[in-house]
Formats: sequence, C-alpha cells, structure tokens
Amino acid sequence: MTIDEFIQARLWEDERTALSSASTRALREVDSKRHLLAIARTQGDGTLGESIRRCLAHTWNGHSDFKWEWQL
Repeated sequence: MTIDEFIQARLWEDERTALSSASTRALREVDSKRHLLAIARTQGDGTLGESIRRCLAHTWNGHSDFKWEWQL
C-alpha cells in the first residue's frame, strides 16, 4: 500500500463516519484533506509533496496499516 492509497482509504472511512453522524465539520475536514492530497500529487514525489503526504498520514499514525517510513 502506498502512502496515497493509505490516506485515501482513511479518508473514505472518515467520510462514512461523518455521514452516519451528520457531522458537517468532519465532512469539511475530509474534503480539505482530499484537496491537500491533490496538491501533494501535483508536486510529485518531491520534498513538498512528500511533506504534505506525511502530514496527512500522521493523522492515522496509530492505524495498523501505517508504515514507519511515513513518520514525520
């Protein structure tokens, strides 16, 4: 699993949770993180893109699929 796949999977999970609880704030947070991931993808694998990805992934650093190389 790549870091992008990991982030996207967690965002889908968070979106489902937010929809089931009708949390508009949580839905906005998911949307914002998706926009940040899109920005990271336009930067490629360079320093900025990788930094954005690691910051996003850090949200779920306790998840069983989180890889140590994604640490901040």
